[in-house]
Amino acid sequence: MARKMCPVCKKVVEEKVIKDGDVISKVCPECGYVFISYQKGKGVLVLNNVKLSESRTV
Repeated sequence: MARKMCPVCKKVVEEKVIKDGDVISKVCPECGYVFISYQKGKGVLVLNNVKLSESRTV
């Protein structure tokens, strides 16, 4: 697990991984802030409530 500083509660925490079906979320265990959430196998990434497609070409 990675340690991150939460922008909401300003603490350095171990991110908590929550699996709900094929959706995986990494959240702050102190305040519940969602660092990242993505859908396994779909190529859809949700970062701070903004959906990004991983199928883009650079």
